[in-house]
Order: sequence, then structure tokens, then C-alpha cells
Amino acid sequence: MIDILKLAIALMIISMAAGLAIGITNSKTKDQIAEQNQQTVNASLQMVFPAGLEITPLLQGGDNLPDTFWVARSSQGVEGYAFVISQRGYAGDIKYMVGVDTKGNITGITVLEQSETPGLGSRITEEASEDYIWTFLFRKSEQSKPWFTEQFEGLSVYDPIGIEKSMGEWHTLDDENRQILKNKNSVTAITGSTISTQAVTNGLQRQVAPYMNALKGDN
Repeated sequence: MIDILKLAIALMIISMAAGLAIGITNSKTKDQIAEQNQQTVNASLQMVFPAGLEITPLLQGGDNLPDTFWVARSSQGVEGYAFVISQRGYAGDIKYMVGVDTKGNITGITVLEQSETPGLGSRITEEASEDYIWTFLFRKSEQSKPWFTEQFEGLSVYDPIGIEKSMGEWHTLDDENRQILKNKNSVTAITGSTISTQAVTNGLQRQVAPYMNALKGDN
């Protein structure tokens, strides 16, 4: 009985010490983590809007709007909005920020978090590069941002966004075929990862389009 009591006391002391250590670590790092998160948000906002706009957060939310989103303004007035979207992919939620102009056209997308399968769905963050043999053979890339998200720029969230599976991946296409896709309000699928591609398009039409309608006062 004494041995059991000693063991219980020892476990209690260890648990208290561990809890105290976690609490101290959290108190010392929470401000740094918050600052890093804010830096990530600020960098993402710059990526989804054209340069030169003033971007400010809106915290009003509402039944048909997220608690936080952002508005981009120029000297002419409101130019667009940005939203953080979370949509289930193949291996987990894909979290991304999207910028949309006042007409519902996508100005940019950047992925914030994803846990998709390496080499497949994770390629939503892949930058086209000559390191990839198919890119070297078909198209010299000078891009500095992921090809998958770049292909959404200029598409409308109000119209169905199609997924083209027969043309190859967007970064291998010439300008003519890219324009064909844009005219069809479509994107190409990541080879072997249609689910990840569909997750991004679903988020745009199930969440962003209703948000934009709410901002316009539509039902």
C-alpha cells in the first residue's frame, strides 16, 4: 500500500511539473506564434491581390459571412475581398486564402495549410520548374508561384469551375490552351489527384460565392 501511495505521489508530481512546463512554454511563445501567424497572413494577402492596394481586416462577420475577412481598396474605392477557406481534401483539410475582385473574379490564391499525399495532392503548392522533366520539355517556366493556384486567376466564382483532365497539367500548356481553359472557366487537375483539385474548386463555389452574394446583399 505504501509503495502504491509513493507511486501515485510521484506520478502526481511529474504531471504537475509537466503541466507547469507546458504552461510556461506557452506563455513565452504565444506572442511569437501570433506574430508569425500575422506575418503569414500579411504575406498571403500581398500574394492574392495586385500591388498597391490598401488591405484592411473586417471583423463584422454575420450569418452569411466569416468572422474575419479582408477588403482591398484603391483611391477609386473597394477593389476586392479576401477570405480564408477550409475544405476537406483527400488526407485532411486544405486551408487557403483567396482574393476576389468586386465582380467575383479570382485575383489570387495561396495555400496556407495542407496535409495531402506527398507527390500527389501536395503538389497544389508545387512551383513549375525546369527541375521537372515534363516542364523542361514542353515549356520553360519563369513563374515564382505555384502553377496549380495560378491557373485560377481570372476565373469567376459565380460560374461553375470545370476540371479538365485530358489536356495535361496547366504548367505544360501554351498560352493558347491556357486561354481556352480560362474561356471555359476551367482548370486542369493535378495528375492522380483529382480529389485535391476538386476540394479547392468546391471551396470557391460553396463558400466564396455565397460570401460575395452576402456582401452584395443577395440571398
